[in-house]
Amino acid sequence: MPDTQHDQAKKDVERLILKFKQFQEAGQTKRLGEEETKKTFITPLFRALGWDMENDYSLDEVINEEKVSKGRVDYSFRINGIPKFFLEAKALNKGLDEAKDASQAINYAWHKGTSWAVLTDFQTLVIYNAEVKDNNLSNARFKTLTFDQFAEHFSELWLLSKLAFQESLLDTAALNWGKKLRKTKVGDQLLSELMQHRALLSKNIVKNNAGKNLSEEEVDEAVQRIIDRLIFIRTAEDRNIEPPTLLPKVREFEEKKSGKLTSALNEIYLHFDKTYNSKLFTFNARDLAQRHLCETIDIDNEVLAQVIKGLYDSKDGLTHYDFSAIDADVLGNIYEQYLSHILKKTDKRAKVESKEAHRKEQGIYYTPTYIVDYIVRNTLGEMLKNKKPDEVDKIKVLDMACGSGSFLLKAFDVLDDYYKKKDKNYAQAKLDPESEAAKITRKTKILKNNLYGVDLDPKAVEIAQLNLLLKAAETKHRLPDLRENIKCGNSLIDDPTVAGDRAFNWSKEFEGIMKDGGFDVVVGNPPYVRIQTMAEKDVKYFSLNYSSTTRNYDIYCLFVEQALKLLKPGGVLGYILPSKFFTAEYGEGLRKVISSKKALNKLVDFKEFQVFSGATTYTCLLFLKNEENRSFEYAEFNKANTNNGKTLIESDLRKSSLNQPKDAEPWILVAGDQLSIVEKLKRFPKLGDISKSIFVGVQTSADKVMILSGSNHDALFSKSLNRSEKLELDLLRPLLSGTDVKRYKPLKTRQFVIFPYWVQDSKANLAPFDEVEKKCPNLARYLRENKKALENRENGKMKGLNWYAYVYPKNLTKQSFPKICIPRLAHRINAVYDDGNFCLDNVDVSGVMLSKDDYEFVTAILNSKLLTFYLTKISTPFRGGFYSCNKQYLEQLPIVDASSANKTKLVELARKMAKVSAQLGALEDKPTDARPGLEKEFFELDQNLDALVYDLYGLTAEERRIVEEAVK
Repeated sequence: MPDTQHDQAKKDVERLILKFKQFQEAGQTKRLGEEETKKTFITPLFRALGWDMENDYSLDEVINEEKVSKGRVDYSFRINGIPKFFLEAKALNKGLDEAKDASQAINYAWHKGTSWAVLTDFQTLVIYNAEVKDNNLSNARFKTLTFDQFAEHFSELWLLSKLAFQESLLDTAALNWGKKLRKTKVGDQLLSELMQHRALLSKNIVKNNAGKNLSEEEVDEAVQRIIDRLIFIRTAEDRNIEPPTLLPKVREFEEKKSGKLTSALNEIYLHFDKTYNSKLFTFNARDLAQRHLCETIDIDNEVLAQVIKGLYDSKDGLTHYDFSAIDADVLGNIYEQYLSHILKKTDKRAKVESKEAHRKEQGIYYTPTYIVDYIVRNTLGEMLKNKKPDEVDKIKVLDMACGSGSFLLKAFDVLDDYYKKKDKNYAQAKLDPESEAAKITRKTKILKNNLYGVDLDPKAVEIAQLNLLLKAAETKHRLPDLRENIKCGNSLIDDPTVAGDRAFNWSKEFEGIMKDGGFDVVVGNPPYVRIQTMAEKDVKYFSLNYSSTTRNYDIYCLFVEQALKLLKPGGVLGYILPSKFFTAEYGEGLRKVISSKKALNKLVDFKEFQVFSGATTYTCLLFLKNEENRSFEYAEFNKANTNNGKTLIESDLRKSSLNQPKDAEPWILVAGDQLSIVEKLKRFPKLGDISKSIFVGVQTSADKVMILSGSNHDALFSKSLNRSEKLELDLLRPLLSGTDVKRYKPLKTRQFVIFPYWVQDSKANLAPFDEVEKKCPNLARYLRENKKALENRENGKMKGLNWYAYVYPKNLTKQSFPKICIPRLAHRINAVYDDGNFCLDNVDVSGVMLSKDDYEFVTAILNSKLLTFYLTKISTPFRGGFYSCNKQYLEQLPIVDASSANKTKLVELARKMAKVSAQLGALEDKPTDARPGLEKEFFELDQNLDALVYDLYGLTAEERRIVEEAVK
């Protein structure tokens, strides 16, 4: 039997230990310097632990010699581009100076937002938790191993293996052992302090510039530009491009206690404008009209000094910020959160209110780094595989809702990696700022030639420009003006009468690109906004200009359609967006747009897994190619294999090749060996074909008044009045909610709904109130007590004679007919037959009226595992393993047309199950020896029923195993 990776690693480590002992005995270890130590022992150690130390098989899995805080850290260990830990290697002939060497690695890991740092000379290996900010290193020290413990305690050493990091074993072990004390990481801390800086500046600007009558937007813009400029300057300082500038200037003013710090800052801005010319520092000393507002306003020296100092050290003094060691994606995360805070101006003073919900209300969510990485590498990355450098120069990448630029930043990295490996002519060196060579550096060319973005929020546009400029600000050279690449506008509307000055004409704004056929790559995370929250004029415009505007559509549908218009032939799109359009009625238009072009190239379905923290959104990764594709790759995300949702690798995905969808029909997407079963079931008649109607329940629009709890009409509890009522039964109906409907269990009355209608000859007429008063005086009194609440429904719509009626009197007659009741959300289908005694509760329960009196047979079929299996393939998943049983999914369920004998056999089994279920219910919670026997009998009957259903649908033994495995 071959060794596992773990076993082989242990053998390799044991050989290293033996080699080290031989070196010790020969006295050679004392002669090994740092490079020899790394080459002879440290690199082989981590190679044994599964890391690609030479990057032979992957892209920068282990990066050497990363710059940190004026020093260096030896190794950065990454998986899919995401840092997992940092390692500082030391020479055997010097030993470990923990106080000095460990601090360097810990500080770097902390600034990178990574939890773990390692210090070793092979003879001793120490693991530190970089989240623990403490001057006492013993508090950050997680584990110490000497070389002779590597084999004996190999399970602890294995925590540093690549496989262990893929499975988060180190994090898990630290939490279990109480050694992982979560502290604020650099992202959260910098965000918190940036918000304080913003508030401080905002209030001071309003106070000192009252005569200028500045609007909220102007104050916000001035603050934004100041902070953007200061962050750029701090980055230039920490990358050793510029000498220390800001803090010395603050200290100078604090000593002389005269003059204005704003004037000194303007001098610094002028220097940066002349040196880098990126328009971030556009400065005109003579013409105030051409100067940015932030250069002309008055700010107290003390306030500016406090803000500047806050960009060097944290408020608690424990952290020194090193902007050269803060990744652009960390800054992007900070800024995405930063944009969710809105400036409010009250009583001549400004305050900053934290409103993370603001951008979420606009359908804007920060995209996790691993998702950005996967999308960019599966669009731009795939395109680059077959391109020469001169062809890559012409590739145009677009994000139509770019936010702070996270997708464009990743595109920059992918292009930069390509050039570094493919084209040595673009090697970048430190260049004189005035030389012509500086203008054609690799990074500058990428920014100007390849990357484009649009966003509706001007602050987002400015931040995206800043983040991209920071990518190129590694040498002292002139930076590009990105105002022609990253623009502010409404990506969906080109009509100024609708969108005002935000109207965006793609043919004019990107004239050359559009004349050349369009963009090569479109990536991003479009906003998610339902039509109900959009402005009426926007909705009207969309309906006239887009084909995907069906029913209650979401705006992300339009972003997909617009992207296809902007792509050149053969161009590719990669979006993260809600998956609901696969089957929802509102997705019909988008499905038709995609299928008409046969554009579907790849689909990653996350099912119920939540990609976005703090928001319940069911998402997918949609990849389109603007050409006819014969088939596409469908992949289901297997959350059981994931690294706590922090990476996305191919082994996380279960894949199938599927044919292009037809027209606007719902997408039934199945991966792997389940596909043939679904195809077989699709050939049977549908529940919709054999039903008179599939409908929802009564909608009172005032449930606290109209629905009363209790099983006896003499004592019904009213939530609106917070008391019990005795009401007449004439206009009351038992009501079923979702929790009342469970397969094979009898329906019980636990609540009533006031049903103020007389049903006769398939018509429902509102009972005149004088009749209500005569026949049901208690009910009439109760309604009058709640008259105000009933009239105020739908903003007063119910004022008038019919104030006690339902706002939407739909499906009223159907409630009294025989029907199959099915809850809207369930782990598996729960179907129960009702002879017409119960009303259904709004959309919480669906009712199915059949064309033939086959209710018991169809109910039994619906309760089988096979039908639940099929439902999970066509329905929308919800958190917790629930699936929707709405009409659009129920009507697609396959119902076999069985013989009379088989129908009778199936119904008899179902009746026996209902009988046993009733017996179990009668036992309640009483201790009894009868329960195990009844439970076993119910289980066996259930198995027999499923087996018969499998027979009726013609499933093979292997297909039955697949279904059982899928729904267990």
